Amino acid sequence: MILKIKLAIFFVFISLFAQAQDLPQEVLQGSLVISQDIKVDQIIKDGENIKLSKEGHFVFAVGRDRIEPISITKLVNNVVVSTEEIKIIKQDYEIQRIDGLPEQMVTPLEDDIIERIIAENKVIKEKKLVNTDHTFFISNFIIPTEGIISGVFGSQRILNGKEKSPHRGLDIAAAEGEPVIATNDGIIILAEEDLYYTGGTIMIEHGHGVKSIYAHMSRVDVKVDDVVFKSQRIGSVGSTGRSTGPHLHWGVMLLNTYVDPALLIKS
Repeated sequence: MILKIKLAIFFVFISLFAQAQDLPQEVLQGSLVISQDIKVDQIIKDGENIKLSKEGHFVFAVGRDRIEPISITKLVNNVVVSTEEIKIIKQDYEIQRIDGLPEQMVTPLEDDIIERIIAENKVIKEKKLVNTDHTFFISNFIIPTEGIISGVFGSQRILNGKEKSPHRGLDIAAAEGEPVIATNDGIIILAEEDLYYTGGTIMIEHGHGVKSIYAHMSRVDVKVDDVVFKSQRIGSVGSTGRSTGPHLHWGVMLLNTYVDPALLIKS
């Protein structure tokens, strides 16, 4: 009963929130742009429809390497009422070298390990495409654990001298066993204790395809389909999977596009 009352109060508050928010004129690469406009019934981004909630909320992601402006068109009854262009601000990304990793974690060679990685990647790709009507993402995000930032979004990673994909999140170095909390309200869509690369891994869906992911955890304290609330403990910091020491990898994405979690934390 208490939970239902809290949710009712939450949605009343949201309904009283500004009915229309101006879109930014420019955004950084790696941004998650959250906005609202209850006066329109269709939003087109770069020529494609994006989800619009009953309360007029919508969200879109700006990729790490995007340089061309974003086009946003708003419609009412299939009639264009406005078209806006959002400029992109380029980020300067670091180059990060990590040595001393077991070679099997950098370039797996054994067939059974390769098969395991392929199977796990398939599951993660499917989870990325989950796209519910929830709008938990409109609430401010919080940092999921306290510690030292040891890796930033977008940095080019060179592992044992080999160039790898750019870093897709924020690494927070902390002691083994330190609590990890949900960065926002949402639904657990992935809860695994031992993935090959990411070890103990949790993924939370916050609505409209927005997700947060938590990796290398020593403990996973939730299960798939659990409803979690911002600041709720979901597990513990660890050093599982491909890791050189205790830390939490925290990522945020919208479907297949990763964004910079640091940009979501309000100072």
